[in-house]
Amino acid sequence: MNASKSDAAGTAIGKVLLIGVTGRTGSNAVKGLLEQNVTDLRAVTRKVDLERPSLLKLHNSGVELIEADLDDESSLKAAFTGVSAVYCHGTAADSAKPDSQEIARAERVAQAARQANIRHFVYNSAGGVDRNSGIPHIEQKHQVEHILKQANLPTTMLRACLFMEEFWKQYTRPSILKGSFPFAVQPDKPLHLITTKDMGRVAAHVMKHRSQYVGQAIELAGDVLTPKQMAEAFSRAQGSPVIYKEISPWVFLLLFRKSLFDLIQWYRKQGYQADVLRLREAFPGLLTTFAQFLEETDWANAQLTYQDL
Repeated sequence: MNASKSDAAGTAIGKVLLIGVTGRTGSNAVKGLLEQNVTDLRAVTRKVDLERPSLLKLHNSGVELIEADLDDESSLKAAFTGVSAVYCHGTAADSAKPDSQEIARAERVAQAARQANIRHFVYNSAGGVDRNSGIPHIEQKHQVEHILKQANLPTTMLRACLFMEEFWKQYTRPSILKGSFPFAVQPDKPLHLITTKDMGRVAAHVMKHRSQYVGQAIELAGDVLTPKQMAEAFSRAQGSPVIYKEISPWVFLLLFRKSLFDLIQWYRKQGYQADVLRLREAFPGLLTTFAQFLEETDWANAQLTYQDL
């Protein structure tokens, strides 16, 4: 059923503008929207280049592509024309280090959305924004939330926890496939996990049930497991033992950068606090467990990479 028609369990959505979805995590969120029959989609890109694989996939999925630049306010008017709702996956790339342009872009987007009289603005924020995390990229997401609220936009904040897809990346997965899961969090410290696709699924749900979710902020996770429990899940998926090895967070400071070290320390001392049981009741069938994620992504297939997700 097309999203422009009334959903049997909700209300009509209209055309949805997608912002920040041309990267890996954003494109997975689009898959979630499409799975939930939200199909009247328009995605912003600086240049419509169908030789770029991510844009070709969006195009082949029926997503309208429109050229607009978040650094150029005048270019946003056409993108917002005829749009009823917005899903903003981000105004900067996913990174442990904040982008200095994220705030200015959010201000331009908020202004354009207000001028277009958007009925619903769903923002992919970060868990912990309301708890003085001290983590720069999380605090910056909090500033974006404030900008959207100050613009008097009808918002729903989906505050994402740790993306399960992170464990597919090159710095993690090869070692796990060999039987060792190294991570700098205590073995029994709960980690709250969410898939990027589920961000899109839940975004679709809240758009279809707009009146219930405007003004809400939801810290979002589909599962909560300790690193030891995750190692057990990896073992089952691979059919061979995977041992969890707690490494010192100082390794991240020595080998990577301080921003990643600070994030790991936050995981160790505070971290996400999503109420997973309540969320599963609120969004039945829309949240993926870690075991389901490993099965659905064919985790044990060593020929696949993060780019195949």
